[in-house]
Amino acid sequence: MDRNELKPIIENLLLASDQPVSADLLYKTFQGRSSKEDLLAVLKELQEDYQSKNLHIVEVADGFQLCTRPEYSDWIRKLLKLDKSFKLSRAALDTLAIIAYKQPLTRAEVDEIRGVDSSGVVRTLLEKKIICPAGRKNVPGKPMMFRTTQKFLEYFGLRDLSEMPTLEDFNEELEGEVEPEQGELTFNNKDDLPAADTDLAEDTVREEASTGAHDPERGNA
Repeated sequence: MDRNELKPIIENLLLASDQPVSADLLYKTFQGRSSKEDLLAVLKELQEDYQSKNLHIVEVADGFQLCTRPEYSDWIRKLLKLDKSFKLSRAALDTLAIIAYKQPLTRAEVDEIRGVDSSGVVRTLLEKKIICPAGRKNVPGKPMMFRTTQKFLEYFGLRDLSEMPTLEDFNEELEGEVEPEQGELTFNNKDDLPAADTDLAEDTVREEASTGAHDPERGNA
């Protein structure tokens, strides 16, 4: 298919999609009538075109997404009546960081690292689809393991897990060279910026009080 024909189609697909669009997904959509290389080139070209527009195309979660610009976020919050700030609790951030850097691992392994029961916060992260089951560990009892999801990448604006901060980044932050983010999430989905799950903060307030009464293994796959 000719690139001049591809470009407006892909632009409209980006607008219509509620999740990042990858070259692989477009390849399936076009049923092989264009190569993945050509489709990726069009995505990159559109990203450059939008640099001078009031919207922009960001590369996130292994795909591309048409998003509103951060400078207009206050107006979007007013229109959609969204909270100005949206943060994960410290317990949720601790648990999520452990899973993100050591995935896949079991809840018991998370508990061992944190030193406290994490069943409540794991359940909350599962319900919000930030983490998901990743099979069972081949040890007695076959406990469920967990990993982060595409939603995790979207929430934090990461293209893939390789963009997560390294130990060197944290050392620079501790030395005062980098300002910490205080656990604030950023959202790229144009339909639910800044937060599709505005009840997340309320849910995570309860996780430290939650114990084994909840079974995180019933979470979303």
